[in-house]
Amino acid sequence: MTLSAPPRAEIPTLSDVPLVIDTARLRIRPIVLTDVDALWPHVSDPRMTPFVTWAAHADHDETRAWIQGTLDSFAKGTDVTWVIEHEGRASGCISLNDIRWQFRALRFDRGEIGYWIAMALWNQGFMTEAAQAVTAWAFDTLGLHKVTIGCIENNVGSRRVIEKVGFRFLCRREDDVWRDGRWWGHLRYELTAAEWGDSTRTLRFNRPSS
Repeated sequence: MTLSAPPRAEIPTLSDVPLVIDTARLRIRPIVLTDVDALWPHVSDPRMTPFVTWAAHADHDETRAWIQGTLDSFAKGTDVTWVIEHEGRASGCISLNDIRWQFRALRFDRGEIGYWIAMALWNQGFMTEAAQAVTAWAFDTLGLHKVTIGCIENNVGSRRVIEKVGFRFLCRREDDVWRDGRWWGHLRYELTAAEWGDSTRTLRFNRPSS
């Protein structure tokens, strides 16, 4: 395995790096408050929420407050939330959360990816396209050393996205989160900058046993 490079000399400020990502079919750009109306039909749909961290939004004010929270986290330098646009329409979100660079003498240089996309775009490769682009951005533009990601064990679609991008399976956390009246297992994955740079990475990661 290729050894990772040392941490970058200067820790970047999020607002100083390019934030818009264009892929073959998508534009991934920072979320703004005026996205409330476009995102509302998706975030208010209870069919969207069984495997995400949030419950269906009750009103536009809740969506507005959620967006404002993402903007506050961006200002603190801990999170970036993007809207996924397809054919000019806001059709989902992807984020790099819990960005952590340093604690005292320790360097971490890591973040966690989370995402969701409109049901009309499921099973067409859009989420994989977005996740791959943001993973590349995390390593190549922001300069992170490690990116982590996870999904509820029953979330087959998200698991496929994670594995297609090339994340290495770490573990299954049993009874890790409580939701909808039961405990759920959680699958955890990670990827280092050196692994991302290895063109054979997609042939090397381990899948959890079914």
